[in-house]
Amino acid sequence: MKKILTWLLFIILSINNYAATPKIDSVAIKILDHMTYMIGSLNSVSYDLSSSNDVPDADFGLIKSSGISNVYMLGPDKMLINSKNEKGHREFWYNGKQMVYLSHDENNYAIIDAPSNILAAIDTINKQYGIRFPGADFFYPSFTDDLIEYSDQIKYLGEKSVNGKECSHIIAISKKLNIQIWISNEGLNLPVKLVIINKEKEGNPQYEASFSNWKINPDLPWAMFEFLPPPGAVEVKIIPKKVIK
Repeated sequence: MKKILTWLLFIILSINNYAATPKIDSVAIKILDHMTYMIGSLNSVSYDLSSSNDVPDADFGLIKSSGISNVYMLGPDKMLINSKNEKGHREFWYNGKQMVYLSHDENNYAIIDAPSNILAAIDTINKQYGIRFPGADFFYPSFTDDLIEYSDQIKYLGEKSVNGKECSHIIAISKKLNIQIWISNEGLNLPVKLVIINKEKEGNPQYEASFSNWKINPDLPWAMFEFLPPPGAVEVKIIPKKVIK
């Protein structure tokens, strides 16, 4: 009897352990790793990003908020972002020492000390001020590993056509998020589209981003990453967001 009970307990534990193990598709991982490797090999890059975000509204539930950003990066420590959305027209300059935020609508700007490389600067500014940067996730060398860590399942869904490009379609699922990525099958296998569905919030709001006009290793002059205040612009201070403990 004891042997039977022990055997049944072993089977139950095995089933539970199997159910808790993430289902990771090796084909999807290879595609993601190759994309990350190719992005990491670039000396400079520019691209356009069109995005839409579901925003809660008291009268209509979720409504779409859209925007477009032009992104330029040079080496490990130069970045320029020109962003227009329903919140206004904003630009960001990063030169390896400081991040400058400019509001065209209010004609004011803030200068923030930042770490000495793009990814560290993005992390710091996001944590301290809650500012998000378009498409930044794909530039982290740990992108695939991070996706594996936070996903219960990652699967390659086959080839799909997106914006006239043949793409590999990959989905990553967790209890909180449903993430879908379309990666071009041409050339450098760069991202074409990203969709994130938040399953924890009411209505399952979505974030969608489409990448276009990729330019690989363009000749970007250093001077474009140095900020020059527009006529009449006023310097202001940005207050760090409150940390809830």
